[in-house]
Amino acid sequence: MNGMADLPTPERVARFLDACAAPTRLAVLHVLMHGPMTYGELFDKIGSDVMSQSTVYGCLHDLKVRGYVQDDAPDDVVRRLKRTLFWANKQLISDDLGATVAYFLV
Repeated sequence: MNGMADLPTPERVARFLDACAAPTRLAVLHVLMHGPMTYGELFDKIGSDVMSQSTVYGCLHDLKVRGYVQDDAPDDVVRRLKRTLFWANKQLISDDLGATVAYFLV
């Protein structure tokens, strides 16, 4: 082994690379970067020929856990209403992207 696995990865870099590891998460994030939308609007924008509803839902959950997606539903709500708005946390995404670029360039 070359020992590279032992090098620590900064938290911001690890979060960004983990979010980008799934093309489906990137597609959802890309659409949400254009502005807030409901789950139905998001699914319509992506298209059922690209992703299933359950995949979109899973991506929203994964991105929300990472802090990259936010919504206007109370935190204690398990199932979001159809009118719940989702949006990209552009500040966190850009901060993590910047940290990732800096990590690779240093």
